[in-house]
Amino acid sequence: MENKALSYDGTTIRLIETEEALQDVAAKLSGSRELALDLEFDQNRFTYGFNLCLIQISDGNGTCYIIDPFAFEDLSPIFEIVENPSITKIIHHSNNDILLLNKLGCNIRNVMDTDVAAKILNYERSSLATVLKEEFDKEIDKSQQSSNWNKRPLTEAQLVYAAIDVIYLHQVKERLVKKIEELDRLHWLEEENNLLERIEYSEANNPHLKLKNAFKLNYYQQFLLKDLYSFRDEMGQKLNKPAPYVIPNDALVDLANNPNVDLHEWLNHTKGIHGALKRQPNEKLLSKALKQAKEKAKEENISHDYPDFRGQRPVRTAETEQRKDELSQVQKRIVEKYGENASRLVITQSLIGEYSQTGNIRCHKKYGYSIIMETASELGINLPGEII
Repeated sequence: MENKALSYDGTTIRLIETEEALQDVAAKLSGSRELALDLEFDQNRFTYGFNLCLIQISDGNGTCYIIDPFAFEDLSPIFEIVENPSITKIIHHSNNDILLLNKLGCNIRNVMDTDVAAKILNYERSSLATVLKEEFDKEIDKSQQSSNWNKRPLTEAQLVYAAIDVIYLHQVKERLVKKIEELDRLHWLEEENNLLERIEYSEANNPHLKLKNAFKLNYYQQFLLKDLYSFRDEMGQKLNKPAPYVIPNDALVDLANNPNVDLHEWLNHTKGIHGALKRQPNEKLLSKALKQAKEKAKEENISHDYPDFRGQRPVRTAETEQRKDELSQVQKRIVEKYGENASRLVITQSLIGEYSQTGNIRCHKKYGYSIIMETASELGINLPGEII
């Protein structure tokens, strides 16, 4: 499809699938001042893991390049552009894109997130479709939003959808930045964008304990759940299926809660178990994993007691309630001054909760800290004078 002409709203869409084309695009884009960027990815929806499926780049001059990463072993020519601090990368809601790029070894620089810009302007909903409708009265087709981006060949509808995510971003950025400048909030935007560049991908600690009802298990059952979770993950990788498609989360917790069930019966009467796991070789693997987890738990003398969560409850005293009330007053005034949605960038309930418990203002945004302190001063409330 690379040589087939495709366009949308005056923009030429080029699908890049050959090494020669990739090198040509990289050479053309390397001298740009700003580019619009987006990724399509699959995050445990259709396949195992967090996988890059497409890279869309618009030069703002009538061409959108859609790079198919499945066609290349080395994407460094594009990654070098993404990492180039002299080129602004306009992205809408960049968090997951940045995480995936970081996972792939690409550390983006000079981010301009138009979703953040919309939030600074107090947008209640800041999706690209909403911003385009509000600012340009333009409706866009989102019918391919849940598309399977792993499938090849890509359809024309998919390519157009992917292109739409970037071809308007130059206009959106220009319009929103102008409004932010009028509100004297450019320093908000600059700091928020700088913070986005610090996002790093990491695997979650003890992800098995984040499953629903895992906290209700005793220590022994949680110990088994950890090994069962690892087994399921390995099977998901082997089958290239999202792990919950192999064994649903609730079923995995149920097995840890009742580890002495007849495993063959459990596999064949539990809803949502992947068919491949019911095959005798894989059933034996699951049985072995569960047996080894039990033996290891016995060797390590894992307790059958239940965790005590009482110590995690917030302490409530006259002092903590006073601090909570003080910062809640500050939050209310900030909402009045900047709007409810913009204020969420400045002060959150978790910040209020931590101040209530510790007496410390833990704010990693300089502009946010300044606003909090200035607002407190206006209200005659004395807050700690040092940022943490």
